[in-house]
Amino acid sequence: MKYKIGDWIVYVSKKNSDWWKEYSRISLYGKIAKIIYIDKNYESYLIEFKEFIYSYDGDGKGEDGHCYWCEEKEITLYKDYFKLKKFIEGEL
Repeated sequence: MKYKIGDWIVYVSKKNSDWWKEYSRISLYGKIAKIIYIDKNYESYLIEFKEFIYSYDGDGKGEDGHCYWCEEKEITLYKDYFKLKKFIEGEL
């Protein structure tokens, strides 16, 4: 798996963020989270957002209302995201 527990990530899946927004009225797109658990059998990550997202606690692994399961394609490393954003905006 590409990422590890403790990595700070940015949620970048617009499709899933839109779905979540319909359910909870909260967009996940562009939000920062931390990987707190990895399920290698399902190749998925349990991430914990800094703010409340109207979710759950990841079976007691994180703070209630802050956790979400996702796949690798839905996230990117925090430092890579902002580096790319600066490049696109012509700041690098």
